[in-house]
Amino acid sequence: MNTLVNTTDDNLTTTSKIISDTFGKVHRVVFKAIDELECSEGFREHNFMLSFYMSPQNKKIKCYKITEEGFYFLCMGFTGKRAAKWKESFISEFKRLRLGTMSIDRRMTEISKKLEAVKLDGQLWSKLGREINNNKKIALIESDKLINEVQLKLDY
Repeated sequence: MNTLVNTTDDNLTTTSKIISDTFGKVHRVVFKAIDELECSEGFREHNFMLSFYMSPQNKKIKCYKITEEGFYFLCMGFTGKRAAKWKESFISEFKRLRLGTMSIDRRMTEISKKLEAVKLDGQLWSKLGREINNNKKIALIESDKLINEVQLKLDY
């Protein structure tokens, strides 16, 4: 199965070309259906953005980039068994990607917390390392002093 839904700019979208190919409709028919939707201009502007794709003949052809809400508004009117199958596929794909995005956010938060704990551990180890070095210096000074005290001293 080709990609039904894309993640772009943190948004889940599809295109009128993908919808026409998937539902077995002529693209200009889907494009016209979008142009004739009875929705507010605000809804249209937010959910149906003019875009382009390259045809097999390397021509630049208009299409719409469509949000999840735009997809529902447009495609829920499609009927028939084949349309029902594809609507379910699109809905599942939108859900899968949305949950995946939420999962990434949750997992990134967990990783950030782990990294913060590692940073604190590093600070503790660094402090402990400095204490060990200081104690080592003190012990070396004391041992040198002791050796100097007990060494046989000869006068010439």
